[in-house]
Amino acid sequence: MRTAADSVPGPKIDITLLQTFHVVVKQGSFSAASRVLNLSYQSVANQVRRLEQLYGAALVHTDRGARRVALTPQGKALHATLSIELDNILSRIALLLHDQRSVLRVGVPQALFHTFFPRVLAAFKDHAPSMRLAFLERDTTLERMMLDGELDAAVSERFFDQETITQQAIGDYHLSLIFPRAWQAGAVEEPSIQAFASREMITYETGQAVRVRAVDHLAGVFGHPPRIGVTASGSTSIVQLVMAGLGYAVVPRWMVPTEHPDIAQLVLREVKPMRVYFASTTLLASNTFVQQFHRTCCEVIGPAMDTLPEAEPK
Repeated sequence: MRTAADSVPGPKIDITLLQTFHVVVKQGSFSAASRVLNLSYQSVANQVRRLEQLYGAALVHTDRGARRVALTPQGKALHATLSIELDNILSRIALLLHDQRSVLRVGVPQALFHTFFPRVLAAFKDHAPSMRLAFLERDTTLERMMLDGELDAAVSERFFDQETITQQAIGDYHLSLIFPRAWQAGAVEEPSIQAFASREMITYETGQAVRVRAVDHLAGVFGHPPRIGVTASGSTSIVQLVMAGLGYAVVPRWMVPTEHPDIAQLVLREVKPMRVYFASTTLLASNTFVQQFHRTCCEVIGPAMDTLPEAEPK
């Protein structure tokens, strides 16, 4: 007969925690496990500590100065119980992810996608012609989508700081303040940023990474928040609105050619550059296709971030 206590669910354990503990034991140290899992030393240690909290007992000894971890009696018992089964589970997952996955789901903000990903996709297809890619042009929802299992990888200016997501920097780029070239008619010198304090700004939707960086900087220069007149979801739309003379904007430097006939720009060298990251779920970090896609992004996007050849204006 079941009692009320029997129906109370126990704590849920993420398989990632078990995998990390398993790899630490097999490799003998947090540092060696971090290299295998492509995680930071601290992330590996945090995951083991989290498992210990759920298990209710210490699992490893980490004496200061010791190069290898030692298992506690509870750790030995847990590892003996799950070792063979976990090896089987992980090998089956690896087989599925490496050999049978036909679609790679990738999230990318619109500006990055339009500017770089036709070349990324062409280069990737040279290495993996049978792999199909499904791109979702998003910004603020990428972290949630990865945590919910809706994406396998993402390229973004956001650092997610999640133990189940692995992120590595691809490159950095500067922001530019762009405005209608007609505003400069007859002027010999470039306007100062302060000259835009009374004009309306066109910017991204609330929460987007470029908007946050730009608004914070301009508020410091103006002494008050910028006057936002229009918001849009993507850089292409924002550039079109600036071309129509509806305001100024702050966008990635590579969005507008230097000699654009209708748009002038001031490169905001004093603003901290935006960093672009490649993200993948931790369980997919060793996947052949994900690794190749990461390499391709680094090869195509990284060198071009702030040295993109100036395109002919359309």
